[in-house]
Amino acid sequence: MNWKFLIAISLGLLIMGLGHAGALSSPDSKPAPSLPPHKEKPSPTPPRIGGGIVVKTFTGSSSIAQAKSFLNQYWDKLTLRLNLNEFQNVTFVGIALRPLPSGAYAPLYYFGDNITDLRALEEQFISEVSTFKRIPSETRGALADEPARDWKYLGGIRSLVTSKDIEVSTSMWTKERGTVYNVFGANFWVTSALSGQYVYYIHMNHDAKVPLKVSEGLKVAVKEVKERLKVLNPEDAFIGVGNFRPEGTGSSSTSVITWGLNVGIGISDSGMPLPNAQAGFTESHSTALGFKWYTDYVDPNLEVKFNFYDLEERGFIFSHPAWGKSFSAHPAVIVHVDPDAKFHMAKVKITAEAVFYYESAIDGITGTFISRHDVEAPSIEFTVEMYPWFIYQP
Repeated sequence: MNWKFLIAISLGLLIMGLGHAGALSSPDSKPAPSLPPHKEKPSPTPPRIGGGIVVKTFTGSSSIAQAKSFLNQYWDKLTLRLNLNEFQNVTFVGIALRPLPSGAYAPLYYFGDNITDLRALEEQFISEVSTFKRIPSETRGALADEPARDWKYLGGIRSLVTSKDIEVSTSMWTKERGTVYNVFGANFWVTSALSGQYVYYIHMNHDAKVPLKVSEGLKVAVKEVKERLKVLNPEDAFIGVGNFRPEGTGSSSTSVITWGLNVGIGISDSGMPLPNAQAGFTESHSTALGFKWYTDYVDPNLEVKFNFYDLEERGFIFSHPAWGKSFSAHPAVIVHVDPDAKFHMAKVKITAEAVFYYESAIDGITGTFISRHDVEAPSIEFTVEMYPWFIYQP
């Protein structure tokens, strides 16, 4: 057989193999990372800000497609991975990538859907990046009765927002309008335990926001907020009974309450410990504001649901909804990964819901009628994969 012909066949097979490998490496189809090639083709250097952080923003209806294309060059080195196809409604995406000593990157994902105020979104994103830079890469702390270990920061997700407009007719000639918001974000850390497990700490930031204005024609209050976290790779990962806060049921007679999380987190050298679980009203610290909570073991060791309810302002005789007061919940969950799990990955689905009251006063011919209704902002739901720092080292 002609040797030139053999070379041509070999090259053709090699190209087909490379094409097949590329088809498997998209951000949303790739089930697990592969080790980086021995030699990587240099890619254009993205914009950076102080501290070597890579920063990019994308706007418009194609922002998700642009963000996916940008992340392709970093995909095998991200400590947090999102399925960006779950965010198709957003019109602004901000991404900051913080280089780690291992060669991996801790990402910050920022999402927005108000393209009419692009400048405000960009300013808020840059503000979030500044906060992101200040979070210590490592924080010293103890898990239960184990010796203190270094919790490594994996990155965060910010400002997932859904909203619902409310409009009521207060008379034949006038209307009252308002908007309620369901806002969610999270931060992620990882450490290793004496058992050989890898342990992920997920601290959620969930806000139910109402209009500050309270009028006679339209009053709005938060009725309840709910968060749910489910482990999606149960063959490798689990939550562990009691490894979340709040746990059980309870009530608060003050507007803010803080729980520990079975973790004695010490102060790091930078003076910033891991945040604890907490909840409360964001616009007031009045002791007249109170709430209740319960934690539901939806699926022991794999799924937990938090519910904050009866968000009230207590009067001298009667209690009533906390009109015009927004509520913030920060539950926390620890996810364990078995020592022999491939890549030590944990994959979870997170859901955040917010339900509101609104009360309208309608002037009629025979008098004023009071009507109360429930309204729910669209829920927020997404999946995230978490990886430790070192898995990408050659």
